[in-house]
Amino acid sequence: MVSLTDRFVYYSRIRESTKLTAFYNLLFSLPIIIPNQFSNDTEEIFYGIILSIQQDKINDFDFNYIKKSKSNPNRDSPTPFVNDDFLIFCIVLGVKKFNYETKWIRSIIAIRARNPITITLENILNDDYFTKSNLPELVLVFLHLANPLLITNEFLNSTYKNIIENPELFESKNDIQIISSIKSYDLIIYNKGALDENEIRLFKEFKKTFSNRIKILAWLVQTTLFLLILYGVMKFIAINPQVKAFFDSIGSSLKIIGLLGLSQIGNIVPFLKKFIYKAVLKSFGYPKEFINDEQ
Repeated sequence: MVSLTDRFVYYSRIRESTKLTAFYNLLFSLPIIIPNQFSNDTEEIFYGIILSIQQDKINDFDFNYIKKSKSNPNRDSPTPFVNDDFLIFCIVLGVKKFNYETKWIRSIIAIRARNPITITLENILNDDYFTKSNLPELVLVFLHLANPLLITNEFLNSTYKNIIENPELFESKNDIQIISSIKSYDLIIYNKGALDENEIRLFKEFKKTFSNRIKILAWLVQTTLFLLILYGVMKFIAINPQVKAFFDSIGSSLKIIGLLGLSQIGNIVPFLKKFIYKAVLKSFGYPKEFINDEQ
């Protein structure tokens, strides 16, 4: 559970680390502060990558990615950066965000220790976002930054359940999971609130507009159908002398059409009018559960 007390206590840990602060600020769209000095090249690359993602600068990401991809550790001699969750996550994020080839980062993930984070990163590279083997909080912040359109209401619900049912989250000391859970929790609350208020209102307005347009289209279909029927009747009369003579004896066929009142046919046959309207709704994929509610 991401309680306010736990968050407040954990913030002190974030502030003590420039790396945790940078990652936190990336997730929360806050300014990323670059240290004046770096302890090694990997640290410099990490800040270069994380800043390029936040600022959406593909050239900066390209520069740092190419520089880092010259490292080729293997399972027998892995270097420390291989198990740096923050660096590897940001590289995966940049690779997917900027549509880079994934061969090198896949080779790095392949020699990492097999744990939930590694499995999740591997699945993200395979576009397998919703499998149960993932850490959903990690996937949610990834999608938030890389492709928010893939976030579904069902996924928000399952992620929320996963977070609140993890009482040992802050005791685990797994910083990337903790920070991702904090951001995911906020994303869930925000998106669920937006869904309950703004989106439902917009959907209702769209439904009304959509229904009115379908009624117009149904009327056009209905009118076209009646015109075709009348044209067929007139054609039938014209090519059958006996039938034509019969109608000539009681007046022209045009008078009959006038008596029928084309504009009133829909009112004379309300069942047919309603049937055509619902048929048009179905043809546009309107949910079956709502069709019977339409008038």
